[in-house]
Amino acid sequence: MSGTFQDRIPVLLVEIMRKCPEERSESEVLLVHNMLSSVSMFRRYSGTLQLLLARVVRYQRLERRRVVIKKGHWGHSFYFVFSGLLAVTKDNDGSSAFVDKEPILIKKGMSFGDVALIKTLRRNATVVCMEETELMVVDKEDFFANKMDVELKREFDYRFRFFRSLQLVSSWSYSLIEQMADHSKAEQFRYGHVVVKDTNDMGNIIFIGKGQCDVLRVVDLTSCSAYQRLLKQYADSVSRGTCLPTHGFKGELTNQPGSVIKHKVLLNNPPRPPRGLPADLPTSACFLIDTLHQSSTFGLNQYLMPSKQRDCRRFTLVSQSVEILRVEKTRFDKLVDNTTMKKLEALQKTYPSDDELCTVFLEHSRWKDYKHSVVQDLFPHRVAPIRSPKTQKQQGPSQALQQTRHVVNRLKQTKQRVEPKIMK
Repeated sequence: MSGTFQDRIPVLLVEIMRKCPEERSESEVLLVHNMLSSVSMFRRYSGTLQLLLARVVRYQRLERRRVVIKKGHWGHSFYFVFSGLLAVTKDNDGSSAFVDKEPILIKKGMSFGDVALIKTLRRNATVVCMEETELMVVDKEDFFANKMDVELKREFDYRFRFFRSLQLVSSWSYSLIEQMADHSKAEQFRYGHVVVKDTNDMGNIIFIGKGQCDVLRVVDLTSCSAYQRLLKQYADSVSRGTCLPTHGFKGELTNQPGSVIKHKVLLNNPPRPPRGLPADLPTSACFLIDTLHQSSTFGLNQYLMPSKQRDCRRFTLVSQSVEILRVEKTRFDKLVDNTTMKKLEALQKTYPSDDELCTVFLEHSRWKDYKHSVVQDLFPHRVAPIRSPKTQKQQGPSQALQQTRHVVNRLKQTKQRVEPKIMK
């Protein structure tokens, strides 16, 4: 058995799931719902359907080699996998899974058996436990008694209308759109939650249904040539007994598409004594690469590029209160037509390289240092410590402090979040 004790469902929740649905209190349903939220496939259902499932789901633990569903039988239940491992086979007893070198596996967090139950079909495969497995089971009687089929139909209609409205697939027939809707799930993510931790592990195409989602890239600055040049400049300045300028800035910083801020400041003061590298010199930085809005996609921006030319860097998708629809890339590959391929040409784009991102970061850092130096040069000895609002009301801020705050506020007004422009 590969799972640990901590991986198992707590005894309290097992006892709740062994109760009849009508015997479960609202607080018990919420406890089961919270536990099920750790199952990735469960999170793909709407909030309403999640609560309905939490009310009716029952617990089942099976030993290794136990057959869960058998090929040719009618579908009477569907399953969520909490722990363990299962395999899909075409034989009746599942024995081939233990000799097959690469069996089709069903892992923790996945679900299976729902299509045969909902559409009243016979099972087209056998599922067998490869190790001790914990399942949450939804039976057909409870499924229809709680009108979950109605809720699933409503969700399907929503997904169908969404794909039907996309210009990208407007050439597709009704049946193709239906297949897209049937093989996708809508998921909601709260603000700041991670949608995809590593896009290299993503086998899906993501469509933005509502809200927006940020594409982030964490860069190891020490591996970038611009950063290495900076280190060399510091090393050279120390060896010559000089230092890099701290009161000047010269460069360009792109804050928004089409908007470029230029700064050029002459040094009036001699260089400060060399100090070597700053103690707080960062070695990594996180960049906002792109923002995905409603009806946009992620996973198609390099669809037409040869595999060797595609960007294999790791990106992270973070929700800004977003609802997404996932479609397996293999499913999209089967449905895409020539008209859609031509439309995809307009979606092809590449993101800035790590060296380009590093350059933006260093320019932005110099601009911040310059603003700080301006305040220090204007009021080198008259910057008062920050007081609490109560103390300020009693004593009143000095004129110099008021002037300093005015300068700081003016400088803050020019500060905008650096968003690298997408290169096409």
